[in-house]
Amino acid sequence: MPSPTSCEFVPYLSINDAQKAVEFYTDVFGVAPYLLLNMPDGRVMHCEFRIGNARFFLSEELPEHGGTPSPTHLGGTTIAIHLYVDDCDAMVKTMRNSGSEVLMDPTDVFWGERFARVRDPFGHEWGITTKLREMSPKEIEEAAKQMFEEMSE
Repeated sequence: MPSPTSCEFVPYLSINDAQKAVEFYTDVFGVAPYLLLNMPDGRVMHCEFRIGNARFFLSEELPEHGGTPSPTHLGGTTIAIHLYVDDCDAMVKTMRNSGSEVLMDPTDVFWGERFARVRDPFGHEWGITTKLREMSPKEIEEAAKQMFEEMSE
């Protein structure tokens, strides 16, 4: 099977109370929705956010239309959204102040980034990252090996 010559992965978040989520993401990311479509009953049918050259979609769960269950419905999530930002600490502070739970405070990690983990009020987990330095795969492998060696001492 041929691999795609061009593709883009776009997270699509299923959310319980998507209207509140639209307000939350507007506040924390500082951008208004690029597109917001509501159902006749006012629930969010589809919303698109564009942040820099990245984007993500969200909607209400909509089980009556075959929608994906939200983390609230499932009692957790199986994925994390990795978001690169200019200032990891500032984004984590903004998310915390807006009701998110910080799962891991910003930390300089062996792969050359400042990294934190956050769960937003809707159950979605975010890896918030700022690149500190560019590292080759070999450099990252060696840094990981060193870290594991230090952990086993």
